[in-house]
Amino acid sequence: MDPFPPLRRLLSELSRIELIDRSLALGAQALLALIPMLMVLGAFMPDVWVQGVMQQIRDVIGLREDVMEPLRQAALSEQAYQPQTGIAGLVVSFLSATSFSRALQRMYTRAWDQPGERGVRALRSSLLWILGWLVMLQVTALLLRSMTGVLNTGLLRTVVQLAANTLLWWWTSRLLLGARVPWRNLLPGAVLTAASVVALARLSGVFMPAFTRSNLEQFGPLGVVFAVGSWLVVFGGVLVVATVVGRLLSQWWLLEPEREASGPTGPARDLPGGARDRPGGGGGVGGIGRGGVGPGLSGRDPAGEEEGPERDEGEHEHRRPQAG
Repeated sequence: MDPFPPLRRLLSELSRIELIDRSLALGAQALLALIPMLMVLGAFMPDVWVQGVMQQIRDVIGLREDVMEPLRQAALSEQAYQPQTGIAGLVVSFLSATSFSRALQRMYTRAWDQPGERGVRALRSSLLWILGWLVMLQVTALLLRSMTGVLNTGLLRTVVQLAANTLLWWWTSRLLLGARVPWRNLLPGAVLTAASVVALARLSGVFMPAFTRSNLEQFGPLGVVFAVGSWLVVFGGVLVVATVVGRLLSQWWLLEPEREASGPTGPARDLPGGARDRPGGGGGVGGIGRGGVGPGLSGRDPAGEEEGPERDEGEHEHRRPQAG
């Protein structure tokens, strides 16, 4: 008997979904698509928007202020080149950023065993997700900025981040799965993803400053790219694991009560020999408990002795005088 069936199933699902490959794909696409898009948006958005986004990135990844300053200045300096950037550059950056949302969509469809979307519908879902993600960044930044000077700010910030991330990833999974999975099935994964992302952000504030400083001293400005890329791969792994665990939790939470509620009235399944087995019947035949089959089905009395032939002979003996 396997003592750890849930753990064995989790490892099997992570192997099926290819955890390492999915994590690398999400991290690489985020580094090469999302961050350049934010830089291009800095040419069109006001300074408040750029500073809010950079503050969110700093808080989540855990980068120091002196490391984020060159990135903030680069984003703000893009505004001076807005005529050269143009609307065409903005459109290209948005289309390039859809590579991350498409990688995210492939991860969700693989985890939930759903067919992937293609063509215009997939592009529409990807663009809609990017817009929703940008709106979430701004709304969360505004809420966190409004709590400055409030008592218990740390606890309130955590609650706001948990709520915002739960809504974001709940809507994300529903959107990228093409609304083929019910909302309630996606809720455990969304809550688990939100909690994991917030926990990662807290841990990043402890470990990332030293890691970034070490890479910066060893490789120069390129070391910051290495550090951010490594963090994004870990972030992708968190998304994959949380999604898989969320699906397993939803199956246990939603399917098991339904299976128990079906009881003996559930659909019968064929057993060898033409017998029928119904759920809730304790594994016996015909819905009767295991080991309690009954004399009329097994040909044995409760004591386990053969009684079929003797019963037939007795019936014939009683019938002979009547026939004569």
